[in-house]
Amino acid sequence: MPSETPETLFVPHARGRLLHVRACPQLLGLDAPVPATPAQIETLGTCSWCAKELAEEGRRYFDSVEQAVRALDPSGDAVRPTEQALGGVDFDLVWVPPSYSYIAVGDKEHAVAWIGRGCVMHEDGRLIDFG
Repeated sequence: MPSETPETLFVPHARGRLLHVRACPQLLGLDAPVPATPAQIETLGTCSWCAKELAEEGRRYFDSVEQAVRALDPSGDAVRPTEQALGGVDFDLVWVPPSYSYIAVGDKEHAVAWIGRGCVMHEDGRLIDFG
């Protein structure tokens, strides 16, 4: 795993065996995944799903959050609550990973918020449920 990646990496618990990005489905439901230590980043492997995300393989970019939400939910019912839950988050890019399991917003360096079904998770750990 390249240690120069700007994305914060996590392990599910202190003795985790693989590295994950925060939005990894393997971390969903965990109240507080543990940020990986520098030693873990240097020695542990990355889950295959997260490795693809970090390599940006298969990402699909969108011009707006609305466009991304409508691509995953054609009804558009989640557009307004999603935009409200994002609040004042500053971002330049909107994308979905190869799994199409969430929408991320951020900049060229890292994601700052992740949009799931009925919720938005902020980089600072806040989870806003609107579902």
